[in-house]
Amino acid sequence: MRGVGVRWWRRAVPSGREGHRMGDSGEHEFVWHTVVSGRAVDLPATLPTIRAALTPAQAADLDAEIARTPALDLPLVLARWALAPTDAAEEDEAVFARLASGDFSDCVSAGSDELREPHAPRPEAS
Repeated sequence: MRGVGVRWWRRAVPSGREGHRMGDSGEHEFVWHTVVSGRAVDLPATLPTIRAALTPAQAADLDAEIARTPALDLPLVLARWALAPTDAAEEDEAVFARLASGDFSDCVSAGSDELREPHAPRPEAS
């Protein structure tokens, strides 16, 4: 699986606690909030709920990846696997294809808040 290009944020949820929502059993569920294909999506945010959303083969791959992942990288790995059942990978591939074709519309410089035209020269460092 490739790295994800999805925007993450936290917002209040119906239970009134950030990052939580009430599950069917009345227990709090931990969720991540993101946007995939223009839609707000709640993703599972615990290992058991991420694993439950996957196919058995994917769950086995998740377990194998977690076993060899350094602790500091675990949130990124879990987020990527939480996105697996969504259309995020297809959305990312479409963005990568657009960029590879030279279409940099909607891109901004990572080092500046200013917008610049595609292929515009970078300012000289002083």
